[in-house]
Amino acid sequence: MSAPSIYQDLNYQDSNVYSVLEDVPRKQQQPSRNVPTLQEKEEEAKAVQKRTNRVAKDLEKKLRFWRIIAGSLSLLIIFIIILVVAIFFTQFKKGIDNSTLQMLKTDICVNNAPSCTYCPSNWIYHSGNCYFFSIDSLDWTASRDNCRRMDSQLAVIKNRDEETFIDLTGQGPTWIGLSKAQNGSWIWEDGTLLGDSFWQYGEPNNNGGMENCVEFFTVFYNSSGWNDSQCRLPKRSLCKRPAGVLSA
Repeated sequence: MSAPSIYQDLNYQDSNVYSVLEDVPRKQQQPSRNVPTLQEKEEEAKAVQKRTNRVAKDLEKKLRFWRIIAGSLSLLIIFIIILVVAIFFTQFKKGIDNSTLQMLKTDICVNNAPSCTYCPSNWIYHSGNCYFFSIDSLDWTASRDNCRRMDSQLAVIKNRDEETFIDLTGQGPTWIGLSKAQNGSWIWEDGTLLGDSFWQYGEPNNNGGMENCVEFFTVFYNSSGWNDSQCRLPKRSLCKRPAGVLSA
């Protein structure tokens, strides 16, 4: 009776051993709950990447904001510096201009004028006007255009005082701003008709029917006045312009 019992015990024990051996690989194949799977790792990595991107975007927005603030402040500072420099140089230049103006008044003001009156270089002052006696000889039209280029006009003579001044100052035949219109009337360069006149004796005579322009002409030292002449002839000219006035 004992032998079968021992055999049965051995069989039973063997069967337990086999069952245990079969369970071991089954247990080893089951993943541990404490170790994350590959999918969980990928999801965690994506979550970390999202958080990192969000933080980077927030940081970029803040940096952009502060860059704008810094740029605006820089522009404001530059503008203030330019404004201060401009104001300084404006005041400085104004001081120089005032000083220069005073020096110019001393140098160029006409001594016999009632105020600080001046004429351009090489012009002669008389009774509030400046006169320029040309050196070159041109026809009447070219002489007129030359005066206009100098912001003046061929002289318009209005009174005896001006006529006497030209007589004492001028030299030789000189074109003035008087010419004949198509209707035969004499008209000045300023558009006014001839009033007081200072013709030489026997003038105007329109010699040859072509004398349509007027010259100041001295026949003898004691005889001077106007003479009508052909406009195409080259002569010296007399330009006239108002004298400049420097304010105090």
